[in-house]
Amino acid sequence: MIRLLPICVFIILFFDHSIAFGQCCSAGNPFFYSEQTNPGRKELQVVAGYKYSISDTYYEGSEKISIDFVDKAYFNYLNLQLIYGLTPRISLQTDLGYFLNKTETYSLSDWQDSKGYGLGDAALTIKYLAYKNFVRKIAITPSIGMKFPIGVFDQEADHVKLPITVQPSSGSYKYLINLYINKSFKHPKWNLGFFGSFEYAQLIDSENFYYKYGNMYLFSMLASYKVSKAINTGLEIRSENRGKSKRKNEHIVESSGYKIIYAIPHVSYSFAKKWFLAVNGDLPVYKYYNGIQLANKFAMSARITYKISCARKLVNDLEIK
Repeated sequence: MIRLLPICVFIILFFDHSIAFGQCCSAGNPFFYSEQTNPGRKELQVVAGYKYSISDTYYEGSEKISIDFVDKAYFNYLNLQLIYGLTPRISLQTDLGYFLNKTETYSLSDWQDSKGYGLGDAALTIKYLAYKNFVRKIAITPSIGMKFPIGVFDQEADHVKLPITVQPSSGSYKYLINLYINKSFKHPKWNLGFFGSFEYAQLIDSENFYYKYGNMYLFSMLASYKVSKAINTGLEIRSENRGKSKRKNEHIVESSGYKIIYAIPHVSYSFAKKWFLAVNGDLPVYKYYNGIQLANKFAMSARITYKISCARKLVNDLEIK
């Protein structure tokens, strides 16, 4: 009977990959930090980024548990953002994600690894600088957006469907409401930011999946300090809260959804006037998973930004002509 227990666990996990569902390798693009302040009018910001994340431990609630099923899950992810200032108050942002790989390796040597890759989701966001007070040094920028599952979903390997956890695209349209508040101080080296986000996902009704992700609530506080003219450091505390997912007939997936608090150190470096390089690491300091899930261990990301003043370029072109 004892020998049969691991086999039963494998069977359950194989046919219900929601139990292996974790923040590291859930379907769709991972959270990727973007430039929150509005660019100037007719200014274009091009942001290229990379993120790596790994999970190798199962959790039940806030406790580690030992299950020999998925040995580890990890991904290598590329992100491209274009942010354009339509007016001094309104800007548009587009996001596109691509997975070099989303991989699950298994404890059993005769089990083949699951690996997905390709385009993830695209997103379009409209930001509006609703309030700016120079005396109080505060700015409030709400935004709304939508994610589009343009990438690969229902991906298969050797005619076997891959689990939803390694599908590059989420397969679901998602609606976003965001709020960013920036507070600076008389001492110009200090800055404080708050970011809040709500995400609602539509039902997936595809060839292989009938699934609805739980709603996501994200809250973040970032304090930064300007070490020098070119170098900024910061510490972000971010809370991610995902509700439980659902299957057919409103059946709740008990092993889905989580609450995670991250401590995220930031370092950024500006150079050559128009270039900006930033690196940060996502370190979970508190994790609570509904049911049994593979938990995120850590993640690291880097992004490089280049700013183009389209208005200035147009003036220069006219002067040359």
